[in-house]
Order: sequence, then C-alpha cells, then structure tokens
Amino acid sequence: MKKSLIVLVLFISYFSFAQEAPEFPKYNAKNAANIFYYNFSEVPKEIKVKDEVTAAKTIKLLRSYNDKVKKISFLNMPKLQELELTINTLGKQLYSNRDLAEKVRKDIEATILPVRDSISLYEKTLNEDLKSFLSKKQLKKWLKYQRSEKRNLLPKAPKNSNGSSQGMGRRSMRGEGGRGSRY
Repeated sequence: MKKSLIVLVLFISYFSFAQEAPEFPKYNAKNAANIFYYNFSEVPKEIKVKDEVTAAKTIKLLRSYNDKVKKISFLNMPKLQELELTINTLGKQLYSNRDLAEKVRKDIEATILPVRDSISLYEKTLNEDLKSFLSKKQLKKWLKYQRSEKRNLLPKAPKNSNGSSQGMGRRSMRGEGGRGSRY
C-alpha cells in the first residue's frame, strides 16, 4: 500500500512539473540591431581619463559616433518597428509553427543584420580612433565598458513562478546527463 502511494505521488509530481512553454520575451529590434548611444559625459569618468585634452577628444569621437548611429536608427526605424510588431504579435506561435518561425528568422536576417553590420563598422573605427590616444589601461577599461553596454541590450531570461530561470531543463536540475554526457 505504501509503495503504491509513493508511486502515485511520484507519478503525479512528475507530470505536475512537466515543462511548460516558456514565456515569450518582448522583442526589441533596436537592441537586437545593437542600436544604443554612449553617454559621452559619463565615459571619461568610467575609463579614468584625467587629461582634459584626452577627455575632449573622447567626447568628440563619442558624439560623432552617436550622430552616425542616430542616422542609421532614423533611416531604419520603420522596418525595425514593423519587425518588432510582427514578432511580438506572433509570440508563442513561433514555437509551434516552424514555417512561420523560419519566415520570421529570414525577415530578421534581412532587416537586423545589415543595420548591425553598419553599426559594427562605426564601432571599429571609433575603437581605432580611441586607441590612437588612450593609454593601454584606459583602452582596456573602454573595451570593458563597451562590452557591458552591449550586454545590457541582451534580453533577460524569463523567470518561472517558483523563481528559477526557464533556461534550466528538468535533466540539468536533477543532475542527469543529457546529450554528450558521460553517465
């Protein structure tokens, strides 16, 4: 009797913790395209620039970069907004309908990747220009600051009702090996 009761409880708990479809995070096309602006008054403090001339050069380069990114953003905003609206309205349908998901992925590649590539080119020139007059330590701090700003654009993982992250599957929570496991 006790064994059957334990089996019944385990059986019910197994199905009650079955993985639900993850909550679809709100898609932000500007973040996906790496469109963001540097706070040029904050950057010299962050990278510890003490010389006024160096700080002025840094601010001038960052203003120029921000202006270029604003142009790109302005020119591509209708396409980005349309893509964002499409993805946010379709939401969970993208998980179940593979053909629709493939079509949306192609739209994303056609819209986001060219914008991201052009911003990347401006970013490389900005980094090269900063490299010409910043010290190694300041340049290292700048690159670290730049990475953290880009990291802030990434969407946050949705939380379960119990507070754990959705990304962790049942196998990894129980410690069982998955594909490529030694166990």
